[in-house]
Amino acid sequence: MKVLHVIPSIGRDQAGLRSGTIAICRAMLAADITPEIACVGGSAADDPPGIQVHRFAAGSRLLHSSRGLRDWLLARANDYAAIVAHVVWLAPAHYAAEAAAAAGMPLYLASHGMLDPDALAHHRLRKLVRWHLGVRKLVGRSVLLFTSQADKQRALSNPGLRDAPSVVIPNSVDWPESTQPGTGIACLNRLHPRKGVLEWVEALRLMPDPPPAVHAGVEQDAAYATEVRARAGKLVDFRGVLDETRAAALIAAAQVVVHPAVGFENFGNVIIEAMAAGKAVVASRRALVTPELEAAGVVIGTEPEPAALAAAMHAALADDGLGARAREYARTHFAHEVVGRQWAELLRG
Repeated sequence: MKVLHVIPSIGRDQAGLRSGTIAICRAMLAADITPEIACVGGSAADDPPGIQVHRFAAGSRLLHSSRGLRDWLLARANDYAAIVAHVVWLAPAHYAAEAAAAAGMPLYLASHGMLDPDALAHHRLRKLVRWHLGVRKLVGRSVLLFTSQADKQRALSNPGLRDAPSVVIPNSVDWPESTQPGTGIACLNRLHPRKGVLEWVEALRLMPDPPPAVHAGVEQDAAYATEVRARAGKLVDFRGVLDETRAAALIAAAQVVVHPAVGFENFGNVIIEAMAAGKAVVASRRALVTPELEAAGVVIGTEPEPAALAAAMHAALADDGLGARAREYARTHFAHEVVGRQWAELLRG
């Protein structure tokens, strides 16, 4: 069985969009489903190992339009058992819907949090126009894909989405065969106001004897990044953008991993990556997978405010068993094989 993922870009600057899409593909591979990716532009250097990527020249950069991608999808859709479209506001998802409808096949729509009320309120007028120009029709053709129950509940609170068919399948995670003791605190988040890195830095400043701290992530807001670095001073070692291998090594070397997002997000892949590595995790409750993990006692949930983050980091550093509990939970809930079975049941059922 082959499944096609249609996405605007799989570039390394896409952060959670890239990692979430690759996670779905690896879960499918674990279930003997062959995923392929079709995208606009980019470089073959960004291609995830073991997954075929079809690239097409870009038209409008604003909407990631591509006549080549649209024509190819219409011609090749019948080669696949299903199509998964990623990102609701850009042209590739609409091409995917058109091709799936013409071929009479299922279309799954992964919004990656873009249908959350918090996200819809950002550039609200622009999104309202696009909703009536085509996104409403796109949603009506699709089965919406959510990564957590909280993600689904928040999105379907919108009257325009309330009756939409939907399914919840979490992202999956690479499974390190072994773990290692770590030191210090790591944060792997984009340098953007929604990701809470400044709040994390301020929390470190509140700790009387802060441990070594490391940050990795793409700079998406230059002014914000300058402010973060200025406030951090020598407290944080900024590593910039890391590939998957070096990011995994950074997590493995830490004692605690912090995810301080201040904007709501549908999942938070770094949370489960750190859990799988046996690390204590401090996670903002704005990551919508956090409440269920906090209830299970496998992460320390917190509000993304400096005082609360500082207290949560202190608690995580003192809890010697948290990392082991987190790793076991990740094995039974987020391993590729576990999530792959959910995809197999969905696609074959």
